[in-house]
Amino acid sequence: MTANTETILIFFVAFTGVSVLLQAGVLFAIFFSLRKTAKSVVEVTEDLKAIVVPTVNSSRELLERISPQVITISAGLAELTETLKKESRGVSFSASEIMERVNRQTQRLDAMLTGGLNAVEKASEVVESAVAAPVRQVNGIMAAIRAVVETYRSDTPRTPRTRPVSRPTYPNADNDPQI
Repeated sequence: MTANTETILIFFVAFTGVSVLLQAGVLFAIFFSLRKTAKSVVEVTEDLKAIVVPTVNSSRELLERISPQVITISAGLAELTETLKKESRGVSFSASEIMERVNRQTQRLDAMLTGGLNAVEKASEVVESAVAAPVRQVNGIMAAIRAVVETYRSDTPRTPRTRPVSRPTYPNADNDPQI
């Protein structure tokens, strides 16, 4: 081989060795970084476990204590709902029955009042016709008697008054109807 080729070969071998060392350094840096990250993840997980596990346990205990009460309350609510449905049906029926009775009594009262008012109206018409006609006749007779008495009481005969005829006025000074 020639010297030139050997120099290039040495240069490539040296370059490859440096590259391998550089690659090993990068891999060590990645390894240490991942190791540090894994430690922090383990710490966070431990902290999370320390918080979550007691919470889950206390929640489980709470659910175990409350479960019978929740079942009892839900059964009571179901029974209460059923009772309210039955009672509301009864109240609805009673209300409709009461309204029907009130309606019947109102119609009955209306018929009674209408009949009474009609009877009063007829009675007032009879009284008016029985009293008004003679009263008018008596008033007519009294007016005639007054007229006769006044005629004989006065010494001078009365002359009927006539109205003076009024003339229309015209705009000119003479009141002349000429235009």
